[in-house]
Amino acid sequence: MSSGSFCEQARAGVWVYPMNYPLKVIGDSAHPMQTIVAGILSRHIDDFDAATLSCRHSAGGKYVSVSATFILRSEAQRDQLYAELAACPQIKLVL
Repeated sequence: MSSGSFCEQARAGVWVYPMNYPLKVIGDSAHPMQTIVAGILSRHIDDFDAATLSCRHSAGGKYVSVSATFILRSEAQRDQLYAELAACPQIKLVL
């Protein structure tokens, strides 16, 4: 496992793989965002467990955020994951 937290690595501008990687995806609550995000993550993260996802609705109920933390193994894996997330029309924002 990597040394230092994700935030420490990001501040230093150096990412050491594998690492615990936090991800938050925001989309319209009219869509099954938890299912959508789980499907994308399961295609890119071999040992991904959908039960680890957490969801939170916005105060007005229009949006939902889906959060996950998983083991990211390489920059290529990260790039491929973000490419698929960006291509998904139901996803409004990825943090």
